[in-house]
Amino acid sequence: MAEQRRRLDPAARRLEILETAERLLARDGESVRVEDVVAAAGAAKGTFYHYFPTWDDLLEALRTRTFERFDARYQLPSEVEAPLDWLRVLDELAAAFVAFTLGQARLHDVLFHSDFARRRPLPPQQSATTRLAAVIRAGQEAGDFVGLDPEPTARLLFAVLHETADAVAEGEDCERSLAALQVVLRRALAARSEGGSVR
Repeated sequence: MAEQRRRLDPAARRLEILETAERLLARDGESVRVEDVVAAAGAAKGTFYHYFPTWDDLLEALRTRTFERFDARYQLPSEVEAPLDWLRVLDELAAAFVAFTLGQARLHDVLFHSDFARRRPLPPQQSATTRLAAVIRAGQEAGDFVGLDPEPTARLLFAVLHETADAVAEGEDCERSLAALQVVLRRALAARSEGGSVR
């Protein structure tokens, strides 16, 4: 078995270490160390440091992987074929964010709310608020959203999204929480009220 592991090509070995770390961090959070990862992956410490010179390098690779996975699973639609209902797009994106965050378990806190996250802040283009601001801008251009300043509005609404995910993680009913989130987002952004009158 050990001989087979040594024969893994470099990309496969790196992925094995990443996936092992991801699984352990989701379960155990910040208590996970290099020793835990290499033991579970059946790798040597030297192999780990060959691919990830520091623990932060591993966490950064996991964070990039997290964004890539979210983008692949929840691609934003395009208005190329037909106009979009941007309120619906926002509803779906909000629900996707909550589900994705919950699915990460303790890994989310390690990647986004730990000392690592403070040492290596996200580049602006990767941040959730930058992506949310882009959706707000698109909805404004389509006439679906009111003309609020997209960046500060995105930061405020992201706080609501994150609090919703936290509340569900702590035991609040998911369906009820998402329904309340939808109301908040629509009241904040909708260019027209439910009755159709301009706000």
